[in-house]
Amino acid sequence: MEFEGRARIHSHLDIAPLIDIVFLLLVFFMLTSTFMVPEAIELELPESSSAQVSDITPIIVSLNETGQLALNGERIDLEQLRATIEPLIKQNADVPITLKSDASTRVQLLLQVMDEIRAAGGTDVALATTQK
Repeated sequence: MEFEGRARIHSHLDIAPLIDIVFLLLVFFMLTSTFMVPEAIELELPESSSAQVSDITPIIVSLNETGQLALNGERIDLEQLRATIEPLIKQNADVPITLKSDASTRVQLLLQVMDEIRAAGGTDVALATTQK
């Protein structure tokens, strides 16, 4: 004897489309995300055959050919450089300072920046170059 009962409804959740959507979102965000650039200004460093590789220093001053100046990646004016870099130098008197200057920067502008660093108390100034 067969009873007519309720037909069982088998609810089945297919997660394959959900996984596809998640992977598509992952690929979309990976392709469209932007990565932070470590420097605030674009530089083309001069070449040197006697360049030596050194560790990254905590104070990096960047100067491009138009005279834009950056201290550790943040833009700054030449007039503010001495007042901004002085407390960093006073924390550690022997801190090395790396000066990254564009290859086509005017020498007079480069010397003005170096004078401001020395007036703030910086004695260990290195010019960043690339190897030929």
